Formats: sequence, C-alpha cells, structure tokens
Amino acid sequence: MNDKNLNIKIPSDLYQKLQDEAKRLGISMAGLVRMVCNEYFEKK
Repeated sequence: MNDKNLNIKIPSDLYQKLQDEAKRLGISMAGLVRMVCNEYFEKK
C-alpha cells in the first residue's frame, strides 16, 4: 500500500468531537478519520 499523509485545519469544536469519539472507541484520531472516510466512500 502506498500510504499518504493528510494535514488539515479544522475548527476547534470539530476537533474536540473527533477526539472524544476516538477516545470512546479506543482508537486514534487518524483511525477515526480513516473509518469515517471509508464509510463515506462505501455509501457513495
């Protein structure tokens, strides 16, 4: 797999929501973002 990095700026409130959800699921924030992106593109 040829992995790439993504560096983005997001509002503080969205960051906090992502951080809280990642903690609740016991995964990293990067893992949560990957999961959300995968689900989005699977439904598309």
